Amino acid sequence: MQNPADNQQVLHSGPVVAASLSLLLAFLTLMVSHHISRLTRELDNMVHAYGHWIPGSTGSGPDGSIGSYSGKETLALMVWLGSWLIFHQLWRKQDLSLQVWTRFFVISLVVITLGFFHPLSDPIVLFVAGLFGIH
Repeated sequence: MQNPADNQQVLHSGPVVAASLSLLLAFLTLMVSHHISRLTRELDNMVHAYGHWIPGSTGSGPDGSIGSYSGKETLALMVWLGSWLIFHQLWRKQDLSLQVWTRFFVISLVVITLGFFHPLSDPIVLFVAGLFGIH
């Protein structure tokens, strides 16, 4: 007779952390690309170039054009999928502390969300842009 404990599958927390970290990185990419595209027309065109493949990214039809938002979404999707694949491979058999990760995830999510709030983020974005000589 088999012991029921022998049939239990070992669950690892690494894949959960990998999936949620990749979402955070994609959200961060969306925020950063949004602020970059607002600095100059050239940077907006550069971000938009990543999303030209999306229907509705250019043109002036009845629904208009979603413009550089298509590039922002494409960049976020690339970061999400790429980082998820990499982190999943690295951590698929790791046991990471979900208690620590949950705190980090929630705090990071709040900080990134606040980054979309222009009165808070614009002074920081303009300071960083000034360091790189972008006006």
